Amino acid sequence: MFSIFPIALVYTRQMLSICAQCLSYWKSGIDISLKTPSDPTMAKLFINTNWAHLIDMRGYDPSRYRGYTHAPAIRFSNANEQALAVDKMLDILLAAIQHFKRDDIRYIEWAINEITDNVINHSSSNVGGILQVTNMRQREQIEIVVADAGHGIPGTLRATHPEFQTDAEALDAAIREGVTRDKRIGQGNGLYGTWSICQKTNGIFSIFSGVASLFSPEEGNVQISNNSIPYSGAVVSARIGYSSTFDLSRALTFSGKPHIPTDYIDTHFDLDDSGNATFFLKNESVGFGSRAAGDPVRRKLISLLGFQDNIRILIDLSDVVLVSSSYADEVFGKLFVELGPVGFMTRVELKNVDPLVKNLIDRAIIQRMNV
Repeated sequence: MFSIFPIALVYTRQMLSICAQCLSYWKSGIDISLKTPSDPTMAKLFINTNWAHLIDMRGYDPSRYRGYTHAPAIRFSNANEQALAVDKMLDILLAAIQHFKRDDIRYIEWAINEITDNVINHSSSNVGGILQVTNMRQREQIEIVVADAGHGIPGTLRATHPEFQTDAEALDAAIREGVTRDKRIGQGNGLYGTWSICQKTNGIFSIFSGVASLFSPEEGNVQISNNSIPYSGAVVSARIGYSSTFDLSRALTFSGKPHIPTDYIDTHFDLDDSGNATFFLKNESVGFGSRAAGDPVRRKLISLLGFQDNIRILIDLSDVVLVSSSYADEVFGKLFVELGPVGFMTRVELKNVDPLVKNLIDRAIIQRMNV
């Protein structure tokens, strides 16, 4: 049995690499125990981020934390689990950040999909991968970290590119357009595109795999170094800025042509010919009885309305037979105040509302108007 005693200062990139290796040890039949930090705040961080569970699955339950800074790390082992993990992270981001532009979410989603897809298609990791997304609010950056315990990027690339004699050469090639292990599986644009997005948003991009690491702290600056301690697998970290000063409309260019990916809005909300988006409340809310359940719903609605000025949200309340007064106020009362009477009337429509629920929503709005 291994015992792990965390140090006082931790970072997502390093912690996910430890989590991935611990999962591999568990897979090999090796038990691991974790002693969380003595500092209560740090101990809570280990629980909320799901690091404790991923390291010591018997000693700690999966995290149930729902917040707006750290999302619990999610493990994925196949394409379906990967898609669910990406969707969950985007749900959290939409609730956390209310001034996203649509291009922001479009390219962040693309990067998350590409990095996690590399794990499924190329890593040969016997434990799959781990994804964590952190909202770095003060810096206006989203940090995406993906770790696995597979063959590593240098090892997978050298299977078809023997010319990369060192791990450092392989990592340098990994962020170049069109470099991939197998063209039949992918075009080799995932790491290159993610690195490009980081470059255009004053972000930071890094890879740690094998005995080499790549660090790109600013546009045009790529630092590659050899490490004395090898890492069996890969850890990819991408910090993407979402400040209003960045223009991501041409963030991805492949073979000289700009690429605009399909985004979360296209795939998760029914858009009619007029640009109206249908928002099924029963699918977007974890419950209907508290302000805590209503807060992320309202935040997500504000984010969706902010993507483009002319979008209308049709909130479908099918199968929602009861909401609490506090929930009605948290979602609809506060939304009415934030949008204003004209904005609410012109940009929000309620459909298939139970009469009792309608009365509770009307009352919440009237009370807000009289404040």
